[in-house]
Amino acid sequence: MKRLAGKQDEDMGEPLAKMRLQSKANSLLNAKNVDTKALEGFVRLLKDSPENGVPAGEIMSVLEVIFKNLLKRSEKSTPAVHKLYEETWVLLRQNLLVDSECSVAVKVCMQLIKVEAKYPLAPKKGWPTHRIREILETLLNADETPTNALTNYSKYCKNLDVLEVTLKQVLKLVPKEDFKDIPVRAMNFLSIVNLLDLGKTVLSTADYHVESAKSQTFDLEPNKTRLNDLWLAIMNKSSEVDEKLHRQLLVVLLERIINHLNDPIQLTDFLMDSLHQFDGPIALLALQGIFTLMQKQNITYPDVYEKLYNMFYPRMFYNKYKARLFYLADIFLTSTHLPENLVAAFVKRLARLALQSPTEDAVIMIRFVCNLLLRHTGLQKLIRASHASVDEVSDPYNETETDPVKSGAINSSLWEITLLQKHAVPEVANAARFINSSLPVMEFDLAPLLDRKECNVFDDELQSKAKQFALNYERPANLALPKHEFVTKYWELI
Repeated sequence: MKRLAGKQDEDMGEPLAKMRLQSKANSLLNAKNVDTKALEGFVRLLKDSPENGVPAGEIMSVLEVIFKNLLKRSEKSTPAVHKLYEETWVLLRQNLLVDSECSVAVKVCMQLIKVEAKYPLAPKKGWPTHRIREILETLLNADETPTNALTNYSKYCKNLDVLEVTLKQVLKLVPKEDFKDIPVRAMNFLSIVNLLDLGKTVLSTADYHVESAKSQTFDLEPNKTRLNDLWLAIMNKSSEVDEKLHRQLLVVLLERIINHLNDPIQLTDFLMDSLHQFDGPIALLALQGIFTLMQKQNITYPDVYEKLYNMFYPRMFYNKYKARLFYLADIFLTSTHLPENLVAAFVKRLARLALQSPTEDAVIMIRFVCNLLLRHTGLQKLIRASHASVDEVSDPYNETETDPVKSGAINSSLWEITLLQKHAVPEVANAARFINSSLPVMEFDLAPLLDRKECNVFDDELQSKAKQFALNYERPANLALPKHEFVTKYWELI
């Protein structure tokens, strides 16, 4: 009688299949001569996966072991083995674009590169840079941005030899078309450029993927020159791109390029156009770039504070760059030499927004207002005015005015902060009570508040100990009536 396959058999199926693969691989490697038919069978398994029921990841791992061993032997130079090796590389590149298999595919590719660098297929071949180019071409030509593959490849870009080879190859792979005509490939290209980190952390670690590369010292200056050339090539292709690409351009600029440019002043027009032509995340990223230039190049820009002021509006609470906006605003408003009527407008805008913001943002803005009052002591008259104008129904502050200096905030009061003292969430109400007494000596650190979410506020409130109030002379032990009640003296509850 034929036994029906149960769940236990299914669970045992995968380990058994893996063991069979490993057993066949061991037999192939232990043979005196390479059995090309058996090797071809492994390659065909990968080609037919997953339709054949064998996971591609397991086959790729087995092929990694096989070819790492074969590369060390003389048989690697035989035409049949060489052909199957190249065919395996084609299949590995295809799996780079499969989300479920890309992590294994990237690992196998990089491990084979490591061995191939030590045991090259041809004499005096050295570091197999063409393999990196093949990987990058695959990622570049993907139908949609291969986020998982890029994430896995980025781990290897922390090695200085891989970083340098990648930078050289990316420079050769700059698309010939304008980015506006190839939005998907352009996004893929910018995502690859965003892996090129020449920051101090990577350079100080000084890791190498290939052992032989350690003998060649990584030279920063030529690579900075390459990065400058790459940015120039990108800018020449980036006119009239859509908002998504424009945002990615700014992200790449701020995270990877701006600190290594030989002439950062050339960014002025690009950043100012980004600031004035767009709102939301793009304007905010442009503002960060402008701040970097102001800080490092001692450049002043007109209307920056007006643009910053107009970035604070109710929709900003649902912007993923919200924390960055608070951070930049805090830095821009650090100077104590700013005009008081300008800073007063920011104080009023923050206080007004705190009335309609999520809980976690209300706390940030209240603390921010307090910091601004500490930096500009002349604005503390707004606190005194808020106590004097409790019964007033008019406010000279014009919140629709786009120019902060003309908003009339300097003649207003902080009645919003007084109102926030009645907030339903105790943390907000307590934060707003700072105007009831003398201001603190030290400014509040906003950094810990920027990453907080509403659930964090809720958790903190649960953990806080509320003051206990006596509701009875005798603490009840159960739901029955207290002791010495006349009811219990004459009756029993059953």
